[in-house]
Parts: sequence; structure tokens; C-alpha cells
Amino acid sequence: MQNDGLFNVVVVLVRAAVRFGPRSREELLTACGVGVEGVDESRAGTTLTRWTELGLFSTNENIVCLREPYRTMLGKNPDIAESRLPNVLRSIALAPENNLRFWEAKENKSADLNRGLSWILAQDIYTIDTSSHQKIDALESSQVADESKRILQNDTRWNGLRTWMVYLGFGRNGSPVTIDPTLALRDSLDQIFGDEQTLAARQFVDRIAEVLPVLDGGSYRKQIEDLLKGSAWAKLPDDTLSTALSRAIRRLGHEGVIATEQRSDTEAGITLIGAEQRLWLRMTHVRRIAA
Repeated sequence: MQNDGLFNVVVVLVRAAVRFGPRSREELLTACGVGVEGVDESRAGTTLTRWTELGLFSTNENIVCLREPYRTMLGKNPDIAESRLPNVLRSIALAPENNLRFWEAKENKSADLNRGLSWILAQDIYTIDTSSHQKIDALESSQVADESKRILQNDTRWNGLRTWMVYLGFGRNGSPVTIDPTLALRDSLDQIFGDEQTLAARQFVDRIAEVLPVLDGGSYRKQIEDLLKGSAWAKLPDDTLSTALSRAIRRLGHEGVIATEQRSDTEAGITLIGAEQRLWLRMTHVRRIAA
């Protein structure tokens, strides 16, 4: 995702839209500080345009407002809206309509972001070096032979991915950044479980792939994995999860949010792995624990 969509600018725009309601484009940007010395007018304007294209805002006769259902989801309190915003932006960015031009270089909406997320979440999180773009570029170059389909060709793209990965719940801040989709998975449990309390492990993983298609088995993830060279990236067996998703499930188990169960040695299950591909556990069912 290009820098004209950085999340801190989106936060300011959303807080103003929640507080002041529908306003002209000029009034909304003024409420965000445009016109004040030190505020980047072009960055605010391009971010508003980008998130209008993606569907967060709507414009009618130059009046800008938050689009439904997001206006209702965010609520009427700016602080609450800000706390809910990562979940809303994640759902918008992952939406199929914003990824129709998945391999196009231009006008691809949020496909750049999802190509990057899919690639980095497919890596071994215990061996990848995220300390610099140079390290990331070397790894990607070894895995993706087609230069036209490389995702993180420069430092600007890498910095953008790092920022969004953390904000959307697929990583944790630090030096270096840590790949960890726990927050995104936790925020998605209502969609994954629905009204059910217990799911078969395969059903659980399949629903994760539907809700978070940059994770194992997801439609965006599969397109990236199809690119990767077997000599530089090892595809896991169908019943084994990536180290990233394994980490997230195990963390939610430790937090008491879900419980993994192995009800039968003969029943088809899913394997979680850790560092050096070490077997963590095998599960046949996943149960959601009520708060």
C-alpha cells in the first residue's frame, strides 16, 4: 500500500468525521489541521482520496461522510472509533472488491498490501531477518524469480508494509518488527466461530482463510505461494500450519481465549509448529472460551 494511505493520517480523518459528521471535503481537511503550518496538506488529501476509493468514506456533491456499515461500527465517540478502526480498515483492505487487480502495478487498490502480507506471513518467522530492507529484498529475490511480481523492491514499500502489518494486527512493533498475526486472529473470532462454540480443526482453519485470506489457505496467500521457488521456500504439508499462524493460535490458547483439543488419534487433525519446524501440538478441534 502506498504511503498516501498511512494509518496515522486515516486516524485523524476518521476522528474528525466522527466528531463533526458530514462535511465538505475542505471543511473536513481543515478540521484535520490542513492550513496550519507543519501539516502536510497533500498527504491528508491523498489519504482521503485513497480511503474514499477503498470504501471507508463516501462523497455526495462534495459532502464527505463515513460510509455504512462503517459509520455504525465506529460509533459516535472519537476515542472508541479510533480503538475500533484497525478492525474496520483490515476488513476493507482484505475485501475482494479491493483486490480484483491483484497483480496489476497500478490502480490495484489494496492488492499491494495483501501481496506483501501474504508473502511475509508465509515465511518462517523464526529465521527471517526483518531488520532491514536489504535482508528482506535478498530473501524475496531468492524466492520470486519473476521480477515484475516482486513486492518489496524498495525501502519505501518495506517501511509501508511494516507499518501496516503492525497496525492491522499481523505484527508487533520492535527492533526488528515481529511477525505475529495474533491480534488479527483474535479480532476475527466472532466471524470465524459465529454462533458455534466448537469447530473441527480443519473447519477452523478454513474459516480463518475466508476471513483473513493472507493467512494459510487464503485466496491471496495461495496466489503468492504459487510464485515461490521450491528451492528457496519449503511448502508445508496440508495438515501443517505456518509458523505465523501456529504462533497466533498458541498465543490465544495461552491467553485462555480458545482451547485446542485432540479428541482422537485417528481423527484428521491439524499440526502446529514452532522454531526449527518443531512439533508443538496436534489438534482435531478448537473451542472458543467465553469471556
